[in-house]
Amino acid sequence: MPLPDLLRVVRKNISSEQKNALPNGIICLKGGDLAPELSPFKSKVEIFSLSKYFPEPFFETKKLIYLPV
Repeated sequence: MPLPDLLRVVRKNISSEQKNALPNGIICLKGGDLAPELSPFKSKVEIFSLSKYFPEPFFETKKLIYLPV
């Protein structure tokens, strides 16, 4: 599911009350070309490459995405 659609679906479930060191938001696993999908959130989104942690070829294009809300 594209990130804008995912945000629309889950936003109502994200609490405005902060209880953790990491601000509330969406953490998801994505793959492929994410530039068009993430462009609306360019200033807020954090991207972590899974290939840094997993050597298998499958993870070369996989990313962990964190979007604070």
